[in-house]
Amino acid sequence: MNGLARRSRGFSLLEVLVAFLVLAVSLGILLRIYSASFNALRSAEHHQIALLLAESRLAQTLAGLRADSRGSDSGGLQPPYRWSSEIDDYEFANQEGGIDYRVTPRLVRVSVSWGSSPAERVTLSTLRLVEEPR
Repeated sequence: MNGLARRSRGFSLLEVLVAFLVLAVSLGILLRIYSASFNALRSAEHHQIALLLAESRLAQTLAGLRADSRGSDSGGLQPPYRWSSEIDDYEFANQEGGIDYRVTPRLVRVSVSWGSSPAERVTLSTLRLVEEPR
């Protein structure tokens, strides 16, 4: 009976310390996973908002596109978002010179950013044919 009484006294100090160590490590890992998922969610939200703003800005730029439209422009949106747009001439690789086309291709590029990192930027590009004035 003496051996049975000795075994039924409870947990040793070492067992309790190991259990707390396992619990602390598990909680640390869970908090790190929670933090990473929160950061990913926040980044996805910024990308989604920036994409909607870029689509809107691209539509505005295309609506006002004329034959003499060239250059760049930029401005602020709701903080922390900023936009920039560029309109450039575009030449196709197999485009023959000397032919008088009635339309001119323009490369329209709109970017929306919310930070300094390249990962914190959404860029949309499109080609638009612009009729030359007669």
